[in-house]
Amino acid sequence: MYTSDSSRKSLKPFKENGVGQIRPLVERMSDAIPATPDRVGRAISIVIISSGRPEVLNETLESIFRQSQQPQQVIVVVPTLADVPRNEWGKSVQFIVGPHGGCVQRNKALEAIPLSVDYVGFFDDDVELRVDFLEQATLFMRRNPTTIAISGHLLADGDGVTRAEARRLLAHHTHPENLNGLFRCKGKFHSLHGCNMVVRRSILDYEKFDENLPLYSFAEDYDLSMRLERYGSVGKFALCIGVHLASPGGRVPEVLRGYAFVANPWYFLKKGTVHLPPFLARVRFWLAVFGRTFLFTLWKVLIRDRSVDWAGRLRGILLAFQDILLGRSHPRRILEL
Repeated sequence: MYTSDSSRKSLKPFKENGVGQIRPLVERMSDAIPATPDRVGRAISIVIISSGRPEVLNETLESIFRQSQQPQQVIVVVPTLADVPRNEWGKSVQFIVGPHGGCVQRNKALEAIPLSVDYVGFFDDDVELRVDFLEQATLFMRRNPTTIAISGHLLADGDGVTRAEARRLLAHHTHPENLNGLFRCKGKFHSLHGCNMVVRRSILDYEKFDENLPLYSFAEDYDLSMRLERYGSVGKFALCIGVHLASPGGRVPEVLRGYAFVANPWYFLKKGTVHLPPFLARVRFWLAVFGRTFLFTLWKVLIRDRSVDWAGRLRGILLAFQDILLGRSHPRRILEL
């Protein structure tokens, strides 16, 4: 029988006067609160998971080490030695070779991060960050203690963006003059984006990534967000700027992706990590999750779109639907397909 990794010791949630209410920011976000150099230097550790694209990973590491605030440590978890970049990073990067799967890889990295670290930044291996991303993230979270986790603002998310184009986008981006409403945690902003997340280290002893979501762990960011909201605010902070390349490579077969697109949200519904009341969550699942996904994929098959294996994805969606009807649906079933 499958067991959930999410049933753990719980903390008493922080109290705040309504979701999204945070202490006002000072006029200049760059005016840091007093802190010793040692305190700033050990504020954040970075976790990157990767598989099958060492060259892309290497460029993301270069982006990390261009940050105005350097992390205390950078941990990269890969499934095989072949996934490690050829560049010599020395002691700057700790490579862990072991499990395969987004959630289990991130949990493995957490074992190497001391409790003295304040924040953990989780990034995909194909992101490019503005040079002040970590500085803005740690500054904001120090000033707003009821904020548990944030994701930044992406100038582009895939869409064929190259690394060079990502750097140009970041170089020409300017922060808005009006600093009001920079942190949002309602509506579409309430969930973290898995390619760039900064989370308080202390909370991650109680709410880890659910290892029942194997391989590329579809929607693990949504699941974690719903659990973190029990402790405080979770949302998007507009002064943390990045680009997600969504680079090809390291992908699972489309039949598995199709299965996960349906089975994983059904699993969240069953265990209660959803943002709506139970009845509305079920309605949303059948209409927005299953219905929309099925119809969109079917359309791609009918018009013979060859950008991906749409037929394989459709097969996975239908297998997940069948398993729901038979009462055996579970994210880990993709390991048997």
